Amino acid sequence: RHRLEATALTSHVNSQYDGYTPDVDDRSVHDLTTLGLNWTARWSDSYQTRVSSSRSRDRYDSLPFSFLTATDITSHLFHNEWRLGAQVFTAALERREDELDNSSTTPTISGRHQDALALGYGWNAGAHALQLNARHDKDSEFGNKTTGSAAYAYSFAPGWRATASAGTSFRAPTLFQRFSVYGVPDLKPESGRNLEAGLRYTNQSTRYGIVAYRNTVSDLIDYVSGPGPCLNGLGDWAGCYANTARARFSGVTLQAARRVGDFNLSASLDLQDPRNLDTGKRLVRRAKRHASLSADTRSAEWLWGAEWKLSGERYSDVTNTERLGGYGLVNLFASRPLGKDWSLLLRVDNVGGKDYQTIRGYATPGRTFYAGLKWAPK
Repeated sequence: RHRLEATALTSHVNSQYDGYTPDVDDRSVHDLTTLGLNWTARWSDSYQTRVSSSRSRDRYDSLPFSFLTATDITSHLFHNEWRLGAQVFTAALERREDELDNSSTTPTISGRHQDALALGYGWNAGAHALQLNARHDKDSEFGNKTTGSAAYAYSFAPGWRATASAGTSFRAPTLFQRFSVYGVPDLKPESGRNLEAGLRYTNQSTRYGIVAYRNTVSDLIDYVSGPGPCLNGLGDWAGCYANTARARFSGVTLQAARRVGDFNLSASLDLQDPRNLDTGKRLVRRAKRHASLSADTRSAEWLWGAEWKLSGERYSDVTNTERLGGYGLVNLFASRPLGKDWSLLLRVDNVGGKDYQTIRGYATPGRTFYAGLKWAPK
């Protein structure tokens, strides 16, 4: 009844791009290393615990004009779960420590930590389900903050399920967002209130769903293109992180999936209004419409599929004068097993080589090919 897991991840990316200076070989060098340890123990049929620790280092440098920054994050979690009939009680202690090593600036603070206590209650009986959560965070810089959520679901007919939820949120700015060359030291933490209601239908071959949501955020943390009041006065060309005093995300998401003959079909449509409530303008780099269509089928040992992703127009600046057009992308994928534990993965993204931008002046990938082998011992 005990399980011990260890994880290790390392990633190295050296990418070339066109910078601001002509005839200069600009490069972005990004290294990520993560180590983790997790112990899960089931002490009885009703009580289990999980203890986990992880440490990651995210190192970024731009060449030849060096801008070196490295962020170290250490996390610890002690999670408890008790099951009593239809009820579930949870309690967790969590600690997160952040450290910043930044050659471009001399920050007034190089480390911070956040401690949290989280409590949860769940109840599931017949057609009814209830979930209650509360969390208290103590941040070494921003003090105490309490958040919570409540959610209820009712299965009122075979295959039908109605849901409703309300919650609050809190997110402190990272050290990079405050003390890097793009940072603003007096950046405020963001807090939000969210309301959501949904209706879903499911049977063996069909799924339908609709969700309406309204999320209001105070001091939304976002990146704003220059000029801006960044650290070291570099906002004239770089832009920086900034707070949006009052922001609101509201919208409706529609989803559907159905099996027709040998094909699995699915579709989704998201209609949203991301709005700065103080100016009435749309929030930067956020489209009002998103949609996707996909289909897949099996032939012999192969799984073949295609997907079509659509996005509406967006604006690249807070004044909504720099318009970025909408786009549609077609992606193809295929996979097949190779023996007992191996499988072959193939994928082509942006088949038509669509030229588009989600951030003004930054190129997006054209036609991209992937091929991979997956090993999953059984």
